[in-house]
This record gives sequence, structure tokens and C-alpha cells, in this order.
Amino acid sequence: MPGKAMWHRMLMCGALAIATVATTEGTASAATQCFSQSYSDGAQIVPGTGGGQVTRSITRQRAANTWDDWVWRGTEFQCPRNRTCDYAWSKSKTTNTGWAVGGGTDLGNASSPSKKWYNAVIPLVGGYQRTTEISTNFTWTVHLNGGDVAQPIQVAVRRWTQGDFSGGWVRTNRGCQGGTNYEWNGNVRFGNWTRNVFEKEKVGYAVNGRM
Repeated sequence: MPGKAMWHRMLMCGALAIATVATTEGTASAATQCFSQSYSDGAQIVPGTGGGQVTRSITRQRAANTWDDWVWRGTEFQCPRNRTCDYAWSKSKTTNTGWAVGGGTDLGNASSPSKKWYNAVIPLVGGYQRTTEISTNFTWTVHLNGGDVAQPIQVAVRRWTQGDFSGGWVRTNRGCQGGTNYEWNGNVRFGNWTRNVFEKEKVGYAVNGRM
């Protein structure tokens, strides 16, 4: 049956084409580079150098709860005892506050004597070095009982996040002309980072230590 024989040949050719594509992709995923000592600085993992080799920052965990960062406190006012007060503090205040307050980065296996890869991976952590501006006009009134102390405040509401980095050139310890061979591994994880994501602002008066 000529038709059946032709269909069989087409299936065989299709299978061969698929096998060829799979082999080509396998070769690409095992890409190697010869890095000089001055470039790699002896690191076990070198972040992606562009093209198809891209290092990513991965968020692994977000805290369930937020926390309040009191970024500014104004002058205190105390209501005299044995009376009540309506306190209005008229002032405009602008505060710049960083997103990475209390955060940090450890490069782990991408470490090198000069820490040269720090500036390569930090920009991958979204908002790590960002700042945000809180501007407030304190013109409203708060009612105080005798002896109460009021203080205008600005609060940055933050949430702890942490993660690591994925994808890099892994040192093979095989020498090459002028340096050491590194092999690309898109799944290798290294280092860790923590930061506080700025989520929103709160402004108001703290009375006796409470908002």
C-alpha cells in the first residue's frame, strides 16, 4: 500500500526532526565559558552575562503580617490634668524613607574576595534601593483627656520579604586558556536577600503611645 508506506516515512522524518531539535536545545543549556581570574574573581557562581543566560531574583517568602515603621515624630503636646483639650497641630511634613530598611543581601556562592558581583545582583531585587516620599499636612484635630500626650506621626507600613537568586555560571574547576571553565545552569540557586516592601502610609496622632 503506497499510501501507508509514505505515511510511515513521514512519521519517521517527523520523529527525526523532533530528536534533532531536542539535541540542539540540550547543547544550548550546557553552554560553557572560559572566564579569566580577573573576571570571575574566583567566585563559585558568576551571575548571568546576558543573552540567553539570565540571573533572576526570586521571592521565596512574604511575611503574613505587616509592621509599622514610625519614620517621623513631631513635637509632643500634653493636655493639662483636670481638663480636656482639642489639639490641632498645623504643619506640613515630607519624609523620604527607604524600602530596604533592615534588609540585607548575602551573595553566597557568588561571593568573591572583592564582592564584585554585589552590584550585579542587587538591581535584580525589585525596589531594593528605592525610596518613597510621604507628605502630610497635619491640620486636623484630636481630642485629649487631661494628662494625655499627643504627637503627630508618619508611619510606613512594611512587609518583610525574602528570596534568593536563580541561574548562573557554575565553576567547573576545569582549566582553559587564560582562566577557568564555567558552565551555565539556569536552575542553580544561590545567595539570599531580605527587604521590607513599602505597602502604604499611615499618618495621625499618637496619644499616650497609641495611634
